[in-house]
Amino acid sequence: MVFKKPKARWSKKPKDDPNAKQSSSETKDSQIDNVIQLLSATIAAINVTRDIVPINLAKGILGTVANILSIAQSVIRNKADFLVIAHKCETIRKVLERTTKNATMDDLLGSLGDALSELNISVNRINSEVASRKEQGFFKRLFSVTIDCDHISGWEKDLDRVIVLFNFEAITGIAIDVKKLAAERNSNVSKYRSKEPPSRPTMFYGRDGLVAELTNLVINDEHIALIGPGGMGKSSLAKAILNEKLVREKFIDRRYFVTYDGLDPSTIMFDAFMTHFAGVLGIELAGTDPMGQISSFLRVASALIVLDNAETFEEASASSALMEIPSAIAEIAAIPGIILILTSRSRRNAPNVRWIMKDVPPLDMSSAQAAFFQIYHHVSHSDAEEDIKDLLKELDFHPLSISLLANTAQQNGWSPATLLKRWDNRHSAVLNHGVGKLQSLTYTMELSLSSPSVQTLGEDSRRALAIIAFLPQGLNENLASDLLPSLLQVDTMCDVLCRQSLVYRQDSFIKMLTPIRHFVRDSLGDSLQPLNSPCLRNICDFYYCTVRRCSEARNNYANIIISDHLNIEHVVAFDLAHVTGETYHACWTFLGCLRLHLPRPTALAPIIFNIIENSSMWTPK
Repeated sequence: MVFKKPKARWSKKPKDDPNAKQSSSETKDSQIDNVIQLLSATIAAINVTRDIVPINLAKGILGTVANILSIAQSVIRNKADFLVIAHKCETIRKVLERTTKNATMDDLLGSLGDALSELNISVNRINSEVASRKEQGFFKRLFSVTIDCDHISGWEKDLDRVIVLFNFEAITGIAIDVKKLAAERNSNVSKYRSKEPPSRPTMFYGRDGLVAELTNLVINDEHIALIGPGGMGKSSLAKAILNEKLVREKFIDRRYFVTYDGLDPSTIMFDAFMTHFAGVLGIELAGTDPMGQISSFLRVASALIVLDNAETFEEASASSALMEIPSAIAEIAAIPGIILILTSRSRRNAPNVRWIMKDVPPLDMSSAQAAFFQIYHHVSHSDAEEDIKDLLKELDFHPLSISLLANTAQQNGWSPATLLKRWDNRHSAVLNHGVGKLQSLTYTMELSLSSPSVQTLGEDSRRALAIIAFLPQGLNENLASDLLPSLLQVDTMCDVLCRQSLVYRQDSFIKMLTPIRHFVRDSLGDSLQPLNSPCLRNICDFYYCTVRRCSEARNNYANIIISDHLNIEHVVAFDLAHVTGETYHACWTFLGCLRLHLPRPTALAPIIFNIIENSSMWTPK
């Protein structure tokens, strides 16, 4: 199709003609009308061509080009200056119609694929900048905006640079048989058999704002690392982003979900990592250059790739894998148009990639209730709401725990009262609904505990976890080496456990989510037994010494009591069960310190008086 710019008819007016100003205005209006007609005709032609080209990437490029011209037609004030871009867009239409005629996916492995990839990047950048100017105008309540001529000139040069890549003879095979060239270049790569990306999760609540925020980052070509403990919903979040409308429009059918779930981090090697990656893309690797083959495929067009359960290869214990895999990820991330989303329990993400790290938060109360009652139907939401609220709070709004608890209650036919009773009696045991990480909290936690970085710490890492779970406030990080002198690497252990998302830092304390704490106390509680275990005795000794040295004046010991008061109370209550004289004195002294520096009710007074009332061997002086 050939579209000629309509010619405006000019009439010469004398300078002193009183109607000259009006005539000039009419001429200008006529010129604008001609430009609008040209833009309309070009957009129509592009839309027709988009429907007939056989390559999805070319369809996407033409759609973007049409959008650029639509914005120019509707809101750009200096439309005449934009004509040069309109002409380039018409050239792009002709080139794509000609060069993709009868083309197949195999043709994309050669020069045509490279040229299309470059063109896609250029038109997306122009579209983004034009759309940004439009939004700025809306924010300022302007009905039209002006685009600087220098910007337009820059876009023109960029498009000229890319259009030159479309050498018709070289691409279509008049001079070179491109299919033969592609076959020779990629003899080790099989035909495309890429896996369909997963659909949006059906059970997905309370993440709309987060999905919108992350989708915006993806659309603006940012690499994202989603971090959090097992069961926090990282994979579900990534699947939701893959299925967002803007993401589908930008990446079309080049959206990939590569999960490394089920692979053993202690044995995974570089070749296994690359083969698994290529398999999802639909490539069967052979030869000695897997990275080159994957790179050739990815350079064809923009793509969004999710690397799910990345802790599997981030924790790879084989030294060669630790060196080669991060380098490969960095190389993939550097390919123009390729965007990565990584989900991981570990913060040990590939270096040399500009990740935007996002800690996935728990649900809010409303979303937690919606998730629970979507599964649990034995009573209405309104009848059980108050009972369930406290239970959801106790779960720290952890998505997997909520799902497991609701499924267990539903399948066993428990009433809310029975559910609360079972939870009080069994805690983490109630959260083992079946086998696998989506059916069992124990399975999920054992995956984290079996990571090589935790295993390297030996049994001391489990002792540290048991202590953190035992202390209601968590471990005071500033006092860690004083509280646990028998754990020589306690600071290193805390760092590793944080990197694995088993614990988290808050207000100078190392804490853990309630479901994880119950699992650790139920599964690793033996690490604190018997009473004279080194770790527990260390903590008792330090806190009791602090209590003895506390004075009426607020000193450093008083500050420790104020900061760790719940932990001290818990240690004293635990120790009182064994009725030692030292504990009685420590208890009375601690209560006196609290009265001086942090007056509050405690559970200690009733406990100690109950012991005294039933004891004939000891009375307070």
